[in-house]
Amino acid sequence: MITPSAMAIATITVMLWIVWSDTIRAKRPAPILYAVRVALYLIVTGLLILNLVRYPRLYSSGARAVTIVAALTGLVGAVYFARRLVKR
Repeated sequence: MITPSAMAIATITVMLWIVWSDTIRAKRPAPILYAVRVALYLIVTGLLILNLVRYPRLYSSGARAVTIVAALTGLVGAVYFARRLVKR
């Protein structure tokens, strides 16, 4: 079983990689891709928060902090892609 802190670190890594790969891309992808990314970021953020609320005994203080940072990263990423979607 993967620990909550490892799950949050993996989530942060993937989310930041997706944002980074979008910033270096010369050609803009289709708007539907931005909509899918916004939905995925919000779903993953919701799952992180749901697990944090539903299973608080699994989280140490460090794991709780990393999970909150991952959730904030997800929200910022969703806003980033939503702005890119609207800007088109």
